[in-house]
Amino acid sequence: MTREERIARRELAALASEERGRQLLQLALRGIQESGHGLTIGCWVKPGGGVAGCVFQHAYWQGVAEGAFEATATATTEIKDFVPEEDFRLVMAAIRALDVLGKRRFLKRHGLWRTLDEAAWRSTVEQLLIDALAEGAPEQNQRPALVSA
Repeated sequence: MTREERIARRELAALASEERGRQLLQLALRGIQESGHGLTIGCWVKPGGGVAGCVFQHAYWQGVAEGAFEATATATTEIKDFVPEEDFRLVMAAIRALDVLGKRRFLKRHGLWRTLDEAAWRSTVEQLLIDALAEGAPEQNQRPALVSA
């Protein structure tokens, strides 16, 4: 496991440990698996046509589809409103970690051109999300109740 992957895992696990962050990652995972949109590093239009988005763009699209977000707003606005203000830093840390991981391990340079190994990126991101959600499962986050005599 590379340093970049360890950091991405840590940041996603931190986000998954918070209720709304967990819900956001669940939206992202469902969106990536069900939407048919491409998965990118950052958000852009794919060469040759087609819309693609980053992990949190997928969370937004899925949130719109499920009625959690308004389609008239922007992804950033909806996500900022979705997670508590103090937890938005966790979203930004996860975005930065995923961007670094994606750029260092999954972008291939061909002269001036860069191409994303989207299949490998998608597979890695799905597994990172599954692992973060499993690691941050609510049962593991609850502290045992103190017993008083």
